[in-house]
Amino acid sequence: MARARSLVVRGYYGNGNCGDEALLATLLQYFSPAYKFIVSVNDAGRVAANLKKKKIGVYADVKVVWSLDRGVVTRRDVAGFLLGGGGLGLGFGWDQYMFAWRKGKKIIHTGVHVTEEYVSPTPDAFNDVTRALLGSAHFFSVRHRLSVETAARLGVRAAYVPDWAFALHAEPGPTPARDYVVVTIRADAHQRNPHTLRCLQSIAAFAEAEGLDVVLLPFDISDQRLTRRLKVAGQMLGGLFYRPAYVKHLIAHAKVAFSLGRYHPIVFAMASDVPVFSVDAVRRGRSDDKTCLQLVEEGLDDFHFPIDRLDAFTPAEISRLVRRYAVSGTYSKSFMNNAALVDAAAGRIHEILKS
Repeated sequence: MARARSLVVRGYYGNGNCGDEALLATLLQYFSPAYKFIVSVNDAGRVAANLKKKKIGVYADVKVVWSLDRGVVTRRDVAGFLLGGGGLGLGFGWDQYMFAWRKGKKIIHTGVHVTEEYVSPTPDAFNDVTRALLGSAHFFSVRHRLSVETAARLGVRAAYVPDWAFALHAEPGPTPARDYVVVTIRADAHQRNPHTLRCLQSIAAFAEAEGLDVVLLPFDISDQRLTRRLKVAGQMLGGLFYRPAYVKHLIAHAKVAFSLGRYHPIVFAMASDVPVFSVDAVRRGRSDDKTCLQLVEEGLDDFHFPIDRLDAFTPAEISRLVRRYAVSGTYSKSFMNNAALVDAAAGRIHEILKS
């Protein structure tokens, strides 16, 4: 199919964060057959050179431009401006967004969190700006139901669309020879966290008791460096940051997944019906953090361990929850329909871009 039109896509892409690369890979999966992708990033020269050097297939037919290039969104061949796909803060990409809006381009605003930070307690100009920004989009979606409720308080209707990576097609490839658990450690949350080693010891003890290997799956280079520095016992599968579809395949074949601060290991595991634990050694209780919301909103509160619940994160409790997860009907697992919801959203966006 000839691609006569282009789509400018703005996000945190091309920086070797497996979660963000998963979002772009999914967007390409849905829209690149019909549109030439122009990816907008902060440091276009560095990102373009990095992608070319690494010969990353998914980027082979992608043009990389500077995020402050206003002219690119006003070109006649550009059908629209797609912002997000991840947990971007409100106002991210505003410069190009504003010019796309001014020129009457189709605006697709997807995946952005709308939290209490962006709502003033009294109706004033602050809320008017937020309302105008969100209301200008031809398609506006968020990936957590809490954001739907918050947007509604502003008088803005947001569609609930699960994270795009739920629908990413996994890339088949080799997996470890023995049954295994996957562990991902987010570096910025665990650089000097006194709880990290205790959590890892619980995971290791569970794996040993169950006869499972431990596979370490960092999601960016900082995760990888920290994991090595911690000298965590297990098989390191590093350097896969630009291969999200294969990473999803690896997680799909795990018996259990553990995420210490990363969001997309949770998405990848849930998409494949793999029990997954979110260990938050920073926040207390039910927070509005994405790693909490993804589980809590899907009825998997038991699998979220915030800092005030870490004492319960024991090998015995992990084992109990894994077995409970396997019992049919214990959890609704409505998230198994998330890929279909993403499919439907992609179809609607195609209609909007063509209109």
